[in-house]
Amino acid sequence: MPRRLYRSRVLKGAPGSARLAAVPKEIMPSSYQCDCGYVAHFFENTIRELKRRSLRKRQWLSEGRAGHEHIVVFEGGRMTTVLCPEERRREAPPPRFTDKQGRYLAFIHQYTALHGVPPAEHEMQHFFQVSPPTVHQMILTLEKKGLIYRNPGAARSLKVLVPADQLARLI
Repeated sequence: MPRRLYRSRVLKGAPGSARLAAVPKEIMPSSYQCDCGYVAHFFENTIRELKRRSLRKRQWLSEGRAGHEHIVVFEGGRMTTVLCPEERRREAPPPRFTDKQGRYLAFIHQYTALHGVPPAEHEMQHFFQVSPPTVHQMILTLEKKGLIYRNPGAARSLKVLVPADQLARLI
């Protein structure tokens, strides 16, 4: 008999109906399988440390190529779920941002594509002809809305999280 890789849980749908859904499974101490069949492999020491940290705060690891990462989420000292890029594409509504935020996102994306590194804040200041606090506040706003990722304190660490086809073109 083949080994079952998934546990089942009941999901509530319309009143009076229920359906079974597959739950991601830990298949080895450092490997996790997504509902789509993808298996993410990590070093055991990394997983041990992340589980320890997750006792205090939710932690996650990602594996895969850019834009197609599977994210393994840990909470309470154990793996809770694997976020699949296919599910995110189907379920996630398009990100909402203003025209001005879209111009900043497009600039970051196009600058990174052209130069191979994200722009520094002073380069955005020069391009948009605004003050340094204005650029920094926009970066913080974009990060808070989940439109970009940045590593505070690290230079040129911006990464646009919005798909390129949803960004405006700069003229």
